[in-house]
Amino acid sequence: MKRLKNLLEIALLCGALVALSGCAQLKSIGDWVYEAEVSTQTIDGVDVTTTNWVTKPNISAGVTIGGQIAPQPIGGIVSTALLSLLSVGAFVRGRQWKKAAVSGVEAAQEFKAALGKSNAKGKLENILGNLKTQQKAAGTWALIKSILGKL
Repeated sequence: MKRLKNLLEIALLCGALVALSGCAQLKSIGDWVYEAEVSTQTIDGVDVTTTNWVTKPNISAGVTIGGQIAPQPIGGIVSTALLSLLSVGAFVRGRQWKKAAVSGVEAAQEFKAALGKSNAKGKLENILGNLKTQQKAAGTWALIKSILGKL
């Protein structure tokens, strides 16, 4: 029992170190654990693309097998709980991507409206600065920057 307590404390400490070390660590772990499932549907002649984040199949299989190998019923309960936590993480990541996409579209609409005005060239730097500030406040600036870096 004492050994289990020590292992749990070590796991919590490692988890806290990763979580508190910054978003870069969480992003790299997220890239390792999650993948995007992209589906496209045609609705009224318009292609609509939907991106859902899911746990990678090899991660799910590894957790499930680990739960089957571990002593029962604890192994099954722990693996089910871990898969549930991974699913919640995929949901959170999907929400972040949606938030970044909405922020990017809003920025583009504001930029387009500003360019439509007659004296927009002088205001361009101010508009870009405001957009960057809004996206940083929403927590989407780094995500949008990484998405644009992949293009």
